[in-house]
Amino acid sequence: MRPLWAPQDDGAGAPPIDGAGAPPPEAGAGDTAADQESQSATPDFSFLPEEFRSGEDPDIEGFRAHYDDLAAQQAQRQEALADVPEDASGYEFAVPDDVDFGDLELPEGFGFEVKSDDPAMAPVFEKFGAFLHKHNLPADAAKEAMGLMAQYRAAEYAPLYAQSKAEMTALGTAAESRIANIDRALASRLPEAQAKALRGMTTTSDGVKALEALLKPRGMNTGNPAPKNARTVEDDLADYYSKPTQ
Repeated sequence: MRPLWAPQDDGAGAPPIDGAGAPPPEAGAGDTAADQESQSATPDFSFLPEEFRSGEDPDIEGFRAHYDDLAAQQAQRQEALADVPEDASGYEFAVPDDVDFGDLELPEGFGFEVKSDDPAMAPVFEKFGAFLHKHNLPADAAKEAMGLMAQYRAAEYAPLYAQSKAEMTALGTAAESRIANIDRALASRLPEAQAKALRGMTTTSDGVKALEALLKPRGMNTGNPAPKNARTVEDDLADYYSKPTQ
């Protein structure tokens, strides 16, 4: 006899024959390999910068050109760094022999002297070398900078030289002789230091004329003619001997 609480066996609780009532498999469990294969077949361009993958298709050619440009710049930088001295003391400050002053009118033999060995100027050139090295500039940059400084000095001096030539023209054709005469007079009368100080006045026509007036020997005509009919010593003597002795 079956207990009252036992379910009736009418076939409703029997397991399905073909598994139609079995629970469905987990979603995607059977498609994992296919999905991975599909994803691996699609190229991944996530490594490209946004500007090269913003359109429908990635700009591979544009990215290659960009890469080549960066690689070329890097190679050039490496070559430039090879010419950078190891430290700031590796720069040589000298004016190039072929410095070009253009059309500036300058005296013969004009040049720009670099006083890098002068104790007073040495700290300045040390700082200059440190500046060049800080910015990874090659050794030749020091000479190029000195060439620019020479051109700057020439451009500054050219107007002064033109003015000096105009002053000499105002003194006439004997300008050099007049200046040489002043130099000899100064050297014969004054110590060298004082003579040198006054010699600087010979760069202008008025300076030359002023020194000529100061250095003129005593007794020479100063340029002021004697008054007309003025009596001289000779006149007084002639008058004395022309009169009978009393």
